[in-house]
Amino acid sequence: MKSANSDFDIEYFILRSLGESKQPVGSGSLYYLLQERGDEISAPTIGRRLRDLEHRGLVRKVSVEGRTLTASGSALLKKLEHDHLIENSAQGFLALLKQDSRKDIVDQLMARRVIEGETAALAASGASDKTISQLEDLIERQRQRVMEGQMAVDEDIGFHETIAAASGNNVLASMVHLLRSQKQLAYLVTAIRAKVHTRFVVDHEDILLAIKARKATSARQAMEQHISKLISDVERYWEQVFPRRRSSRS
Repeated sequence: MKSANSDFDIEYFILRSLGESKQPVGSGSLYYLLQERGDEISAPTIGRRLRDLEHRGLVRKVSVEGRTLTASGSALLKKLEHDHLIENSAQGFLALLKQDSRKDIVDQLMARRVIEGETAALAASGASDKTISQLEDLIERQRQRVMEGQMAVDEDIGFHETIAAASGNNVLASMVHLLRSQKQLAYLVTAIRAKVHTRFVVDHEDILLAIKARKATSARQAMEQHISKLISDVERYWEQVFPRRRSSRS
């Protein structure tokens, strides 16, 4: 497990520690475990996080000795561990990428730009109030997860697939789903954007504003600009990692 340097890492550390223990775990034990790992997290901070998790129904106090996971806490821990596995796989893949990998990523993004530009335009004409509310919720959840230090890939995928479904064109929606089905690639592109310090949330807000305004042309342009930025970020990442091969594109 990596060091608990963010709110998300602290939460994950607490949930995993409780999940691995056969006995209730208290804030004192968690504090000492973190100290052994070299993390400078104060005991009051651990206590506050435990109370927050209890308020959210993820842990419960069973004795003066500490807390255990609830069913909801166990389910969240399972999801977080799955996300960590995929994220670590993407990060490992990122470290092993070769120059030739760029073309495959860019080619897929170029296909998405054409298809999703059209689905965004169609969604601007036909999206229901319920769909717009769903898109707003996805953006808010994505913003929150990014603030917590997470990659928010599920929210990103959900945003694009919700727009595709709202287009009313089942063929295009199926194509978007197919192109977005490789979750590891989604983590990879997100990891690349993190390396070059750009984010998805602002782009998504611009797309949603155009859809809410029922402006098909603006929605298409906002989506195309969003994916063009992804392509630019991938290209910029390769220029940083492979500076000697900038002039050659595979």
